[in-house]
Amino acid sequence: MRIKDKSDKTPLIKNQELCEKYGFTNLLIKDESKNPFGTYKDRRNKLVIEKAKKEHVDKLVLITSGNAGYSLARYSQNSNIKIICIIDKNLKKSIKNKLKQYSKIIEVNLSERILKPEEVISLVRENDEEVIWDVTNGYHKAYEKIVEEINHEDPDFIILPMGSGEAFVGFYNGIRKLKLKTKLIGVGVKDKWNSYADKLHTPWTPYKSKIQSILKEGHKIIKLDEEEIKKVYKEISTILDTEPSSSVVFGVLSKLNIDKDNKIILINSGKGLF
Repeated sequence: MRIKDKSDKTPLIKNQELCEKYGFTNLLIKDESKNPFGTYKDRRNKLVIEKAKKEHVDKLVLITSGNAGYSLARYSQNSNIKIICIIDKNLKKSIKNKLKQYSKIIEVNLSERILKPEEVISLVRENDEEVIWDVTNGYHKAYEKIVEEINHEDPDFIILPMGSGEAFVGFYNGIRKLKLKTKLIGVGVKDKWNSYADKLHTPWTPYKSKIQSILKEGHKIIKLDEEEIKKVYKEISTILDTEPSSSVVFGVLSKLNIDKDNKIILINSGKGLF
């Protein structure tokens, strides 16, 4: 299978309807749904597969709610690398079935069990000779490319979905490297489990201390409740190709006490498996 490489650059658009709706004059949307498999996870997974091929890796394993695992499996199709997705046992059946088409899945009750990287690898190891990588996290560098693509806009704020923090850290590093004054706003969920924004809960993250240091520099995390998440998805899904875990970025606009002429770039992380 040949993948048409659309991930090098995704569109940056201005929607006048949304500007008027939220009362901001400079509202831009970075539309990551235009990546090959519909999500900004494609950016990191392209890098994962390229690196794994060079290092002759046998298996790649990750904990996933769907998008990252599906994207990784699709990118691996031109290789001999086996993809194993560790998923929560309560994951939607439709998402499970989609993942099964391209990867092996292992179901775990992730609400009761926190899996560290060494445990993740032990779950899939069949012999001592295998080269196995846990790629659940650690590829935040891929998201720096998005900042490079919007650098010319010099935004006052970038608003993006907040899950494990991999993208949040990547965007922060991109801002630092380009010496921008841009502030980040990460949007998460109040309900850790069974949220309608099902890609944003995470049982464990290696980015916890890094995120805390980033917040001390004036960047923010805002969390939405379920009613807010559903309301904004209903509104935005008629305008953009999105899913609840992505459309949450629009749900914080009414909460911001900032100048209405500030330039804001919202990251539509895409519409993967929902």
